[in-house]
Amino acid sequence: MFASMLSPLVYESATAQIPTGGDLKIGLPDEIDNFNPYTRIMAASGSVVGLIYESLLRMDLKGVYHPGLAVNYTVSADGLTWRFILVRNATWHDGTKFTSKDVKFTFDIIINSTYTAKLDKYKLRDYIGSIETPSDYEVVFKLKKPWAPFLYYVGAFYSIVPQHVFSKVNITEFKNMENPIGTGPFKFKKYTPGASVELEANTAYWGGRPYVNRVIFVLYKSTSSMMLALQAGDVDTVSAVTIDPAIVPTFLKDPKIRVEILPGSIIRFLGFNLKRYPWSVREVREAIAYAIDKKAIVDTVMLGYADPAPDGWVPDYLGVWRNPKITYRPFNLTKANEILDKLGFLKGPDGIRVTPNGTKLSGTILTISGRAEFERTAELISGWLKRIGIDVKVLALSLGTVDEREGVGDFDLGLMGLGVPLEVDWHLFERFHSSASRPLGVYAPRNWMRYENPEMDQLLVAQREEMNLQKRIQIVYKIQEIIARDLPLLALYTKHSILAYRVDKFTGWGAGDVSTWGVTGATALRSVHLIPPPPVKEVEVPVPYIPMWVWGVIAILIVVSGASGFIAYRYRARKA
Repeated sequence: MFASMLSPLVYESATAQIPTGGDLKIGLPDEIDNFNPYTRIMAASGSVVGLIYESLLRMDLKGVYHPGLAVNYTVSADGLTWRFILVRNATWHDGTKFTSKDVKFTFDIIINSTYTAKLDKYKLRDYIGSIETPSDYEVVFKLKKPWAPFLYYVGAFYSIVPQHVFSKVNITEFKNMENPIGTGPFKFKKYTPGASVELEANTAYWGGRPYVNRVIFVLYKSTSSMMLALQAGDVDTVSAVTIDPAIVPTFLKDPKIRVEILPGSIIRFLGFNLKRYPWSVREVREAIAYAIDKKAIVDTVMLGYADPAPDGWVPDYLGVWRNPKITYRPFNLTKANEILDKLGFLKGPDGIRVTPNGTKLSGTILTISGRAEFERTAELISGWLKRIGIDVKVLALSLGTVDEREGVGDFDLGLMGLGVPLEVDWHLFERFHSSASRPLGVYAPRNWMRYENPEMDQLLVAQREEMNLQKRIQIVYKIQEIIARDLPLLALYTKHSILAYRVDKFTGWGAGDVSTWGVTGATALRSVHLIPPPPVKEVEVPVPYIPMWVWGVIAILIVVSGASGFIAYRYRARKA
């Protein structure tokens, strides 16, 4: 027995009244790492890749799945056989036909290739037993055992790549910057480092061509300059960042700009290097948690457009997965000082504590330059920690440098952030499972705190293999208790997704599916189009009424005039 559970996604249909054309400009952080769907990390790259490549399904902001390259799917009663039916009219941007072989290739590379060790971050190989392609438009996944987040990872998370391109390259080294080839609504045209990324409409797109001719991502070094560009009309919207709360009042007063606020799906957090003393001491981390005023950050940095995050890491945005018993440690400098005193970390003459081994309790907070939100938050934290005898300096560097240094473990404290999808396993597994930790010097993309806990490993695996929803929720609740206890990282706040876009040139914003990418996701942008010109009104000019007797008089005058002219002509002719 098979059950199908896919909801259709309704697009705005093309009509004669909707014009095509125009160059849509989107502000984007200058943080491009590559355009390889397998290896790209930066959100800026994701904004571009998401318009070029597609997944089998799409997940909306309510967690509902919609058709993508798969028009439908079925699952067997035991949850072990998943069958996807694919679109029949999709082609790659170079004209090659898209088939089930591309889907099989995409996932075989992850679970069964020389690249598996580097690419299989979510342990797909532990669950996917085989992938079959009965026809060009049908692909069947057979699982070894039940896997609760299967549909998210296979359906919505991974982009499908072209076999005829990726089979010829070293996938983990392939940057894909010259000519990315996908099936999506926009085709790659040109990347100018430090300046822009240009895409053009895929006029042969299987779902119908987008209305705009081009999407131009304009790259900016700072979010403040990006906000000014949006205000000035140099770009139509922004992506991979949310709007700076300080400029929201200005945007709200501007009739040419529309502002929308979505639920808090973005989290900011402070990660600790658990392989470096004294941050490896749990009590030190707890003292720091008490010394940070989350509410003050929300009020002063985010101006209320955020909420303090629970110490258990799972935010309210994830709904039923959030353990309501886990809150956050209140701001309490007295408590923080007592913890450090008890540890024997005593204050020196300058007010900075000294560890039992004789070194000062000092270090750095590594964060992202050009992002006022991060820099302001880091400075606040630095000030609070100094009040309990911890001297940490703020070191703001480019996102790529911060990511690399955190990844290899070259940091003390790291202030970072991420967007949170609605699948809780993504939010937990790679972040806290010891298999995602690495020795110092070896890059760890998510578990860069290097948290290793056998109890946590067991629970993380248990929740992803538990198919009973209520039982799975209880396991996730326990995971949050351990995170709140151990504090490998400290969730600071969940910020609202503040979107802004100009309405003086383009319209149709948000008419498509708004996903975690906001109004700049592929399906959302497909509905954006130039504002149509006002219709030309036909004006009926009234003809004055002329009575019939007037027409009679006119006729007589014409006859008399003609007769007179004829007589005069004959008279002149006789005289001649």
